[in-house]
Amino acid sequence: MNINKYYFVLLFILTFQISVSQEGDQETPIIKYFTESRGYINLDIEITDLKSNKGYIEIGLVDSKQNLIVNATSIKISNFKARISLDSINLGIYAVRFYHDENKNGKLDLNFIGIPKESYGSSNNIKPVLGPPKFEKMLFNLNENKKLIMAPVN
Repeated sequence: MNINKYYFVLLFILTFQISVSQEGDQETPIIKYFTESRGYINLDIEITDLKSNKGYIEIGLVDSKQNLIVNATSIKISNFKARISLDSINLGIYAVRFYHDENKNGKLDLNFIGIPKESYGSSNNIKPVLGPPKFEKMLFNLNENKKLIMAPVN
């Protein structure tokens, strides 16, 4: 009977250790697809010229109607760059938006008047002029496997 209790306690400790070790920094990005329909196109995204290696990159792929298609979070930064591959995307017209979550709080931090404190950018490297970038300028046609290289605009 004592041996069973010992094994039970040991199993509990090991289970707790595994769950705690998985909560910290993610080693692999988390990719969520928001559509049932899947295609055969791959989209490779590289973000360059980041200010630091701290935190993560968060990316959203939206269609031309601004519906979220894919969300990728916890993308690790190395040598001031981040890379992610999204697969099984349908042919279509899309835009990509990203931000550098340096403090890992899961949101784009803004100052008191609404200007982002953290780096951000979009497909076609559209720079904002008196407000957010125009969505129509971010759009690109995805009709074959493609690689996007983007940099923060701020």
